[in-house]
Amino acid sequence: MNKRIIILFFIIPYFSQAQKLAVDLVNQNEFITPGKVQTLVFKITNPFPKDFLVTVTNTLPEGWVLAAAPYDLTLAANETKIYLVAIQVPINSSKGKDKINLVIKDKTNNILHSQDFVLTVSQLQRITLELISASSYVKAGDTINNFFMLKNEGNVKENIFIETSARTFIKGDNPILILPGKSVLINAYQSTELEQPKPSQNLIKLTASVKNDSVQPVFASQITNVIPVFPVNEDVWLRFPIRIAATYIGRQERNDFDSGFQGEIYGRGALNEENSKLLEFRAIGPDRFGLTSFSQYEEYFINYKSTNFYAHLGDKTFSSSFLTEFSRYGRGVELRQKFDKLEVGGFYNKPRFFKDIKDEISVYAKVNFNAKNNIRYGYLLKRKENNQDDHLHYVAGEGNVFKRVAVQGEYALSSNNVAQGNAWQLQTQTYFKDLDVNASYIYASPHFSGYYTNTQFFTANINYRILPKLSLSSNYQKDARNFERDTLYGAAPYREAFQVGIRYNYLKRGAISFFSGTQEYEDRMEHKQFFYKEMFSRIELSQDIYKFSINLQMYLAETTNFLINSKGASSLYTANVSYNNKGNSISLYGSYSTVNRYATKDEKLFLYGGRVNAHIYNRWDASLFYQNTYYLEDYYTDRNLLELALNYRVAPNQQINILSRYALAQHQIENKDFAFSVRYVLDINAPIKKIKEYGFFEGNITNLGSAQIKDIKLHLGPYSAITDENGHFLFKNVKPDIYFLEIEEGTLGVQDITDIDIPAKVTITEGGNYFNFGITKASGIKGMILLDEKDADSKDQSVIVEVISDSQVFRKICDITKPFDFTYLRPGDWKLKVYRNGLNSKYKIQTDDINLTLNPDEDQQVQVKISKTEKEIKYLQKPMRVGFNTSKEKK
Repeated sequence: MNKRIIILFFIIPYFSQAQKLAVDLVNQNEFITPGKVQTLVFKITNPFPKDFLVTVTNTLPEGWVLAAAPYDLTLAANETKIYLVAIQVPINSSKGKDKINLVIKDKTNNILHSQDFVLTVSQLQRITLELISASSYVKAGDTINNFFMLKNEGNVKENIFIETSARTFIKGDNPILILPGKSVLINAYQSTELEQPKPSQNLIKLTASVKNDSVQPVFASQITNVIPVFPVNEDVWLRFPIRIAATYIGRQERNDFDSGFQGEIYGRGALNEENSKLLEFRAIGPDRFGLTSFSQYEEYFINYKSTNFYAHLGDKTFSSSFLTEFSRYGRGVELRQKFDKLEVGGFYNKPRFFKDIKDEISVYAKVNFNAKNNIRYGYLLKRKENNQDDHLHYVAGEGNVFKRVAVQGEYALSSNNVAQGNAWQLQTQTYFKDLDVNASYIYASPHFSGYYTNTQFFTANINYRILPKLSLSSNYQKDARNFERDTLYGAAPYREAFQVGIRYNYLKRGAISFFSGTQEYEDRMEHKQFFYKEMFSRIELSQDIYKFSINLQMYLAETTNFLINSKGASSLYTANVSYNNKGNSISLYGSYSTVNRYATKDEKLFLYGGRVNAHIYNRWDASLFYQNTYYLEDYYTDRNLLELALNYRVAPNQQINILSRYALAQHQIENKDFAFSVRYVLDINAPIKKIKEYGFFEGNITNLGSAQIKDIKLHLGPYSAITDENGHFLFKNVKPDIYFLEIEEGTLGVQDITDIDIPAKVTITEGGNYFNFGITKASGIKGMILLDEKDADSKDQSVIVEVISDSQVFRKICDITKPFDFTYLRPGDWKLKVYRNGLNSKYKIQTDDINLTLNPDEDQQVQVKISKTEKEIKYLQKPMRVGFNTSKEKK
């Protein structure tokens, strides 16, 4: 019996101790973000029937640190408590899984629990770019070199593209592959023109971005002042730019060649410095529009515009209102005048490309309540070639009904000796946080004799942003019929279309869209080439990758062909790829389609082409365009098949343009024309008024003793200049005034000094101003104050030592028996004086005045002697009586 008790006595504690502490990591499934302090929440349960005081320790991966000190935890019997461990993961810790070990010990250092926990480090992408060193200024002709530090502060390697500002280049690879936590030094440089005539501020800017747009681009920049070596005089005239051009045009059509010359003079500019009075004129002729549709028809006009007045004489596109006369090119006169909130005006026009109208007269009055609200009344008289006069009256206005709702509208009436008509038009736009809506409706009655007749036109667009990257859109368009377009232009096909779509921006520069809807196209010509209606679906993918842009589209439709009364499927697949870099670009286009829109069923079309724009050297620009054919819907306009354009800048104000085209003219399907032109252009800035007065400030710095006189930067108020190897400097275009000439600190040698006082006051007048000075080596004075004999009372005694030249004074308080010096003194005659400065009266200054002549780069030694004065005791000798008092007291 006793034996069993003894066995149980040993076994029961064993089973009790066999139980373990229960430890759970509550937030184990959360991702750990590098670079941030995060708290791990542990739940610890004590299953034992007794209390414990435990110590918790952690073993962390390399580089991880505890953000808070461990602490002890008291666990009562059968108690569960929360234990917090704050850790900080290095910002460049690799993404993925890592282990930490948790150990719990009791007060006797026995391990009660040990367990590994797996944590997941999330991916972190972050890059930084900062300027390390830069030039604050350079001379024209030098190269600006700036250094930037690009660092990958994420935990994955990055392929980083560097974009530069104009005319800036970088040395090394681009893109740059950087491992986590690593950095790269980037040398960005920019050349400057030696003959740059004016000071400039040149920008070097770098933008770093990751290819997949997952990281926000970062940038750093620096502005460097470029100081011209050969400045030119500033223009003191207000100039009016005028362009004079002569063009030779040739055309080959069906084995017939024709050619001719055309001249042009065009000017547009301000007549005053405030740019409040503007003049524009043009004269081009003779008319070569009949020679080739790509040449310019003759045109002659002059415009004058001021703040409140406008006048036009000659050719232009005249317009009274949207409904009455929207766009009518002709020759005439127009005047407009503003009086505060009232504006009045009118025009007379004789149309050139619409022969049914003999001429037009228009007048109007407009009240501007504010910048966004106005109302206008107008009258238009159209005199027709058939001797019929059309009288049109209209009222139009625009305004903000609510804060985010804008409305424009017009109502018009027309009358003649045959009939009367009316028309109205309404447009509205609303812009809310996530919703944009705009719509326009036009109605014109059958007998309305304005720009539109017997028509209805409606268009509407709705865009709703469901999420920041997801949006819905819908639009409807119904073209107007029966409008009086100038015969110069072909009539575009009638179109009625409705579509709805959804767009998702999966990246900042990437989106995919899906659209579905219906559309109807009808040829407006008498002998129709097409007339069809389609129910379609379209998918579009757009993506920008660095300097490339890609657009892919797939169009599928069920086509009803009214021209041949048939139905069939149509499909179009198109791809556009373009590349753009510093003004040079190339774009390629391809489209393959099978359509049932025209006279032939299942007609297969393959369109392809491209355009190249190139800047060649400093004077050449070239452009090449090619497209093999066009869709039939485009035949109402001129279409290029092959175009080559060259532009050569003969001089800054002269250029030669060569243009050749192989094309299809309006309404032509097969007959192709070849046309070319050679154009010489001369730009003249004609002086019309002297508006400024400038002076120039010139001089030389003479080397008076092995000094540095090259590349010294001088400042004259806001102007800057740099000396050449001979010490010559020149400030041009200086406004007459009083300035101070200064030398930028750090551009003189350490021991160099000017022979005059700098800053120097100078007065600049119109014309030439001259100023010379020299630079030499600085001198100095070193001295010692000597006391004839040692004296314990000389401690804390001092004198004032002063050195004086013709223009400068320097003083120092110097202790007795200690050396003193005056440095960086201008060579020449100096006088040294010594003052007592409260010197004890028992001392006498023996050397209180010394004349010195300092030579360049010389330190003269001087001694100031002070002696202790001797005291003399003087005795005054006066007669004295010595004796005894013999007087007796009288009784």
